[in-house]
Amino acid sequence: MVRFYGLRVLKDYLGHIILIGLPVVLITLMTAINKEATEIEDVKQMALYIGIIYIIMFQGFGAAYTFEGIEHDFFKPFRNRLRATPVHPMKFVLANIFSSISISFLQSLVILGYVVLFYGSVVNNIALVLLTLLIGVILAQFVAAISILSLKKASKAQAVITVYIIIAMIIAGFFFPLPENDVTVFLSKFSSPLAWTHYAVHGFMNKAYDEALLGLGLLSSLVMICGLVVYRLSRRVAI
Repeated sequence: MVRFYGLRVLKDYLGHIILIGLPVVLITLMTAINKEATEIEDVKQMALYIGIIYIIMFQGFGAAYTFEGIEHDFFKPFRNRLRATPVHPMKFVLANIFSSISISFLQSLVILGYVVLFYGSVVNNIALVLLTLLIGVILAQFVAAISILSLKKASKAQAVITVYIIIAMIIAGFFFPLPENDVTVFLSKFSSPLAWTHYAVHGFMNKAYDEALLGLGLLSSLVMICGLVVYRLSRRVAI
């Protein structure tokens, strides 16, 4: 079942162009602009910093895989086909989520691979960094599932998640630098799950393990909470 949903997502070529191609273009442009502005010759770390920001941001937009898939299966005419199957609806929900997690994480790997290969950036503690990014993907897809199962319409879920991502990125100072003070420093680390992911990733890359584990702990805790909510909502979904 997961294989079926995975293949369905893989056929979304426009989605791959947007969720891989667009961040690659943005990373390239922003690195070039910042290189010109700062006159730094070695842009390896700059490109990595920018790359991580866009990976985290587009993981959020990758939530579309889950809410569009669940809408297609449960809130559109396709649901009539599922009625003929002896499988509990919850299994379709979970298959949607797990296939979306796999594809979204692979997209993150492709973008990170571009930064490493094109700019020669070095990712310290790469296994722990990838684990953190994976947990970020899981959280994004769980939030998408909660949104669509609650709102029952992909356009509404998309609007909610898009507004959340934009506000979270602005408050954390990822789009443009904010005046540095105690409040903005706190917000850059703890204002949202996107900030937690960023905080944990850079903690591992900079070998600041206390920071990394704090961010990872916050993320993991929220993933478990959201996972329980998804489980309860998916058990109530009707075909």
